[in-house]
Amino acid sequence: MKRNRRLRRLVPDAELERRRAAGETLRALAADYGVAHTTLGRYFARPELARQLREAGQSERGERRAAATRRVAERRAERAIRRRAKEQAALAHARTRHAAAAASARRPPRSAYPAWLDERDTRLPLLRADLHSRNDELAARAVEAGGGIEAVIEATGLRTRENVLRAIDPAILVHAFDNAAASAAGPPDRARLRRLVPDPELVRRRAAGETLRRLACDYGVAHTTLGRWFARPEVARQLNELRRRPPTLAPGKAPPPYQVPDH
Repeated sequence: MKRNRRLRRLVPDAELERRRAAGETLRALAADYGVAHTTLGRYFARPELARQLREAGQSERGERRAAATRRVAERRAERAIRRRAKEQAALAHARTRHAAAAASARRPPRSAYPAWLDERDTRLPLLRADLHSRNDELAARAVEAGGGIEAVIEATGLRTRENVLRAIDPAILVHAFDNAAASAAGPPDRARLRRLVPDPELVRRRAAGETLRRLACDYGVAHTTLGRWFARPEVARQLNELRRRPPTLAPGKAPPPYQVPDH
């Protein structure tokens, strides 16, 4: 029976096994642990280590699949919330226009009874913004302070993301999603950067469509440097997340006119 060789320089730990199970190369691990990659290869070839790696790899793949499924479900729920918020804003805008047009065309009533009839005929169901609960108020405060969905959960005590998406006004949740996206975009990783000092504003400006040359002038680097940095997988992922989000309305700005479909 072949005995395992004793380790002279390698000091293994649980993090080494976890990183190898996650797919890191032997050369990258060898550089961090100060040994040759062949030493790591012999170490991981031991039967007990190979068995542990297989089990850890299966667990890691299962966690990745579960996380991917969860992210897909969260993105679908976010799109549904944004669609509902947009429909609510269009309905509120159309109702405001309708009320203004009815008020301008209405003749002064001759007595109290016709006035009561006119008010009764023009009465419309309440909007979602008119039905705000205590949780809606708490969520709005958390969002105004820059919080995302997790801050809304903590402020309202609803405990789960599903409860928040079901109980809170979609218009408030849209701002929470935007806050979460802004916080996830920064601060960007500065690893292996010599002159570029990135910040969240750089990612937001690029996602908004600004050119590399214009950004390079503001940040004092060449546009090719920015091109290489934006090509990094983690930065490209942040850009794609920001670009997929629809633009939000500025405070006090009305949404586009609601078009009533012809029947």
